[in-house]
Amino acid sequence: MHILCIEDSPVDSEIIKRMTEAAHHQGTFVRDLQSAREVLEELTPDLIFVDIVLNTLRVGDEFVRELRANGFSQPIIAVTALALPHEIKKCLDSGFTEVLTKPYEIRQLAGLFTRYRS
Repeated sequence: MHILCIEDSPVDSEIIKRMTEAAHHQGTFVRDLQSAREVLEELTPDLIFVDIVLNTLRVGDEFVRELRANGFSQPIIAVTALALPHEIKKCLDSGFTEVLTKPYEIRQLAGLFTRYRS
């Protein structure tokens, strides 16, 4: 399985990277949406993790709407500290498959890998 992670926090990105490697999956890790768009021109990942707030801007929602409008149907997981019910609903309404709220447990991340394994 190939995983794309769009995360501007080096610590959070490293956690997902280590779990990706431990699960013997391939991963591409970027810190901004422009880099993510460039990756998506070259490959179609099986699973995408998107931080909702990148570089202090809430841009994850619009990015996922853009992907879905262009026919991307693979699972996309929102990764966010915005854990209030209306925030989670906003993510799901944007087209995210699921929401992983920070701080999350490693078992939650591992469960997503298992659930969406292709």
